[in-house]
Amino acid sequence: MPKLLVVEDDPKIVEAIEKSVFLAGGSYDVKSVSQQDKALSLALRYKPDIILLDIRLAGGGDGRVVLKSLKENVATRAIPVIFLTGMSSEGDKVLGLNLGADDYVVKPFGAMELAARISAVCRRYRLEPSREKKSISGLNLDSQNRIATLNGKPLKLQPKEFEILFLLVSQPGRSLTRSYLIENSSSYGMPVSTRSLDTHIKNIRKKLGAKAVLIETVAKLGYRFAAADT
Repeated sequence: MPKLLVVEDDPKIVEAIEKSVFLAGGSYDVKSVSQQDKALSLALRYKPDIILLDIRLAGGGDGRVVLKSLKENVATRAIPVIFLTGMSSEGDKVLGLNLGADDYVVKPFGAMELAARISAVCRRYRLEPSREKKSISGLNLDSQNRIATLNGKPLKLQPKEFEILFLLVSQPGRSLTRSYLIENSSSYGMPVSTRSLDTHIKNIRKKLGAKAVLIETVAKLGYRFAAADT
C-alpha cells in the first residue's frame, strides 16, 4: 500500500486530503505532521512514497525549509513532493519547482484535481524505467535508485532535473522537443511552461560544470545531448 505523508497544519485540509486520496483509489496509508521541525524525522521513520507539503506551517514554519532538508538527505531525496500552496504567480511556481517539488496544487483545491495529481505522480514514479542505467561522457545515471554521478562524484539533481537529464542521455545526438521533455517529466494535468523547463535545463548545466556544453540548445525546437561516446 502506498504511503502518503501530509505536512500540513490545518486539520480541515488534512481531512480534505484524506478524502481526495480515497477518490484516487482508497489504498493509501496516510500520516500527517504539522510542525516544520518534526517533518524530516517522521519522513525518515515512515519512509513515505509521496509527500504533500504545505508551504506555510504551524508556528511560522516554512515548507520550503522542509523541502530543502528532504532533498539534502540521501534517505529522502528521491521521495516525490507535491507542494500545497497559495502562491499563484508563474514566478512563484517556478521557484517551487526549482526547490525540487514534483508538482504543486494551489489552494483552495478540488478533491478530484488533487486526487489526479497524487495518482499521476505515483504512477509516473512506478512506471518509469526502474532498472535502466545510463553511462556516457563521465555521467552515470541509475534510474532505479535515482542516483547520478559525474566522473565518479555525486551529482545532486532534483527529481525533475534527473528525469530531464535521463531523457536527454537516453537518446544522445537526438534533438528532443520542449513538449516531449515536458510531457515525459511532468505530472498529468500539471500546468507547466517552457519557462520552467528552461529553468531546469539551466540548473542542470550549472551542476554539470565543464560538461554543461554537452546539453545543446536546438533553436526553436528544444535540447540535445551532444555526447558521441558511450
